[in-house]
Amino acid sequence: MPDPQQPSGRRSVVPRPRGKLSALTAVALCCALLLWAAVWRGSLLLLRYTAVGCLALSTGSILRGACLLVEELVNHSFSRYRGNLMKMLKACFHRGHFLCLAVVCVFNQLEPEDWLSVCMACICSLLFSAMGLCDPAAVEVSEIVEQRKMNVGHGLAWSFYTGYLRLILPTGLEASIEEYHASRSAAVLQHRDTWKLHILIPLSCCIPDKLEEADDNISFLDNLPDITIDRAGIRKRVFKHSIYTIYDQAKRPHYCVVEYATPLVTLYQMSQEAMAGFDAEERLQQSTLFFRTLRDILESSRECRGRYRLILLDDCRALGEGSETEPHFLSQEILRHLEQQKREEYCIREAPNTQPQDALSRQPTLMISNDLPQPLRSIRS
Repeated sequence: MPDPQQPSGRRSVVPRPRGKLSALTAVALCCALLLWAAVWRGSLLLLRYTAVGCLALSTGSILRGACLLVEELVNHSFSRYRGNLMKMLKACFHRGHFLCLAVVCVFNQLEPEDWLSVCMACICSLLFSAMGLCDPAAVEVSEIVEQRKMNVGHGLAWSFYTGYLRLILPTGLEASIEEYHASRSAAVLQHRDTWKLHILIPLSCCIPDKLEEADDNISFLDNLPDITIDRAGIRKRVFKHSIYTIYDQAKRPHYCVVEYATPLVTLYQMSQEAMAGFDAEERLQQSTLFFRTLRDILESSRECRGRYRLILLDDCRALGEGSETEPHFLSQEILRHLEQQKREEYCIREAPNTQPQDALSRQPTLMISNDLPQPLRSIRS
């Protein structure tokens, strides 16, 4: 499914949530291996080898969990679990391993040499785990973190929504624009349908203090009246918004309320601090996740619907190519979204009336038939 934030012909830079293709591939591979083993060794030996493999994997995982439990008991019992042993067991063990071990022990018909194989497999598993060779892959870690909503970008998106957008978008922005028109009789933002907050989201997280610094086709016009809200113990906390003039190639002015997504400054500063352990590649991943999460939140928010516009900026600096962006890249992206917004929201209003007028303008006439009424029985016959 194409990304609506990307123009036609451009590849989407926003990753989709991971699906179940890896699990389906694993199931298909297991079926193929089982079929090959059954043909090569026979069904009885296949069951025996399967039991040995399941027993080795389950026992190795349980022993690895026991090693983890020692660390948690000695050093983190009260600081992380408040002395709750059940929480420590759930954190260190997976109940599926115990279930698999129980099934194998009940139905096994293993030979003594099979138990030796299981023992050697457990030793190898413990050694590999201690050396870090059995750690999950980067893709697995990323999938777990995304599924459990533990990413930095995910948290910043929710903070941006709950601490800012949900406060000013439903009523504050429109009231501020109305006050601006009432006090200054301005000729900009005359149509209420254009009263939206345009939020710039650069994947590079490089945000200038002034939009004019990024593009000289953009100029500051005026500030809207302040929005004051009592928030978190702060009386009359002030929120500001600015109106900018965006010039096209013909130097015609276009007006909109636009600003950068300020949480991206945090991502950029984290990538500059060695203590954060946050490099440029991780910053790019988190900025795309920030955009995807914020888009999903706002699309499901009824009170913010139709009051914002997310503008994703795929600037070259985010990809680490070292090349400079076009001098008017920012203004062109904003104008493209303004034009797309106009086509989406005003096409119905500007569409010509295709309904024939003559059929509606004619005077109604009474149509009288000259045929005499006939009995119902004769009509049926």
